[in-house]
Formats: sequence, C-alpha cells, structure tokens
Amino acid sequence: MKFGCFGFVNQLDDIAACGFDTAELDLCEIAAMDEKSFSKFCEKAMGSGLTFEVFSGLLPLSVRIHGQNFDREKWLSHIDLASRRAALLGARMIPFGAGKCRSIPEGCADVLAARRRTAEFISSICGIFQKYGLDLVIEPLGPANSNFLNRVGETAVFAASLGKENCHTMCDLRHMHKTKDDFGTICENREEIRHAHIDYPRGDLRRFPQENDGYDYGPYFEALLRSGYDGILTIEAASFENFRAEADKSLRFLKKCEYEALLRL
Repeated sequence: MKFGCFGFVNQLDDIAACGFDTAELDLCEIAAMDEKSFSKFCEKAMGSGLTFEVFSGLLPLSVRIHGQNFDREKWLSHIDLASRRAALLGARMIPFGAGKCRSIPEGCADVLAARRRTAEFISSICGIFQKYGLDLVIEPLGPANSNFLNRVGETAVFAASLGKENCHTMCDLRHMHKTKDDFGTICENREEIRHAHIDYPRGDLRRFPQENDGYDYGPYFEALLRSGYDGILTIEAASFENFRAEADKSLRFLKKCEYEALLRL
C-alpha cells in the first residue's frame, strides 16, 4: 500500500519532507493556473520526489449540477483542461466527490430524472477522462455531504450501471463511519474499489489520524488488506495546527497500523 496526503501547492514541500509516496492536490487550483505558472509548477512537482497519481477537487463545491443556471458545457470544458493537466503530471485517476454538486435538490418532483441527469453528466466526464487515460472513481459520501450515493455497495452498482470501463468507486473511512457502512463491503466490492481515503472520522473536522486519538483504525486496514487492496491510501486532513508535524506523525502511525494489521491476518 502507498500513502498519500491531501494538500495544496504551497504544502508540496511539507508533504515531500514527511516521506509520503504521493500528493493528492487540489485540481481546481491546478486548473486555475495560467500556462506559465503551470509549466513552472510542473518543474517543481517533477523534482519533488513525489508522484501525482490522484487529484481531488474536480469541481468547485459551489457548483450545482441540478441548478437552473448550471452551465454544462462550461464545466465540461473546465474538466477537460483539468484532466489534461492532471495527466501531464502523471495522474491515473480522479475521484468525483463533490457531494452538494451532485445531491438531488430538496423537494425534487422527479428524483429519477435527477438521477439520470447525474448519470449522464458523469458519463460525459468519463468520456473526457478516456482521452487522457484516466479513471473516474465515484466517492460514496456521508449524509452530511450528499443525499445521493452514500454507501460503497450502491455506488459500485451505480458506477457499473453507466457501462464505462473507466468508471469505478472508492472507500473513505469518514463516510463509512458516518453511514455505518460495514467494512466487509470493501472485500465484497474489491474489483471496483480503486482508491481509499482516511482521516480521524469522528466529529466534523477532518484531522490527521494520530496514535492517541481514541479511534481504532485496525479494522479499516484489515478490510483493505483482506480485499487485496494495494493502491494509495490518502490522508484527507483539512484541520490542523502544524501541517508538517501532524502529517509526519500521522504517516508513521498509519504505517504502524498497516504492519500490525498484516500481523493479525
């Protein structure tokens, strides 16, 4: 298993210094760069010692697929630019979380039509990704983030229903904890799970997992290992006092969790 860390461009040096294998950077930030800035960043990224196999933040969280003013072509153009740049940096896949973006509007008169609209938009994204050799991994999200596609199993079924070879799913400890999604579903959907996230799952703040935070991460690691998962496990922490210090301790702790889980299998 490889370990990754969420972050922004200005945190790249810290992520590398901690010894992570890969950085999962914000794709909207990358897409917003002018060509000169992007070229300069590519030089820095290639010299960092990190890989950039996965990017987060495909769409701004303010976008609403079902909104009356949703500009489909504008956002598909944004996705084309973003995915082209991600591929240039070595990306293999991009998660589609964007929970509020894809949520079914409250009081929607035709829920089935709304779901079909989401499916059609995701299929269009898959078409763009195919040009750049990228997989789309739909992220199951907890109810605080979305009212559509909350559990690993249902998201795997939805992804398969689109009939796109580059459309799969992933797992995220926080969302599995919030929905009480059994870790056994990771093994049941092992063929479709292509990526994994982790953070301290209790409470609303995304923090780095730490050895004495009171949560038992062992069962999550055991489920991943039993499923044969050998991809990237990315820490998704957005709340911290000292990014580098907390990320460093968290990485060492999670490597210990993986080792101990292996011994128990």
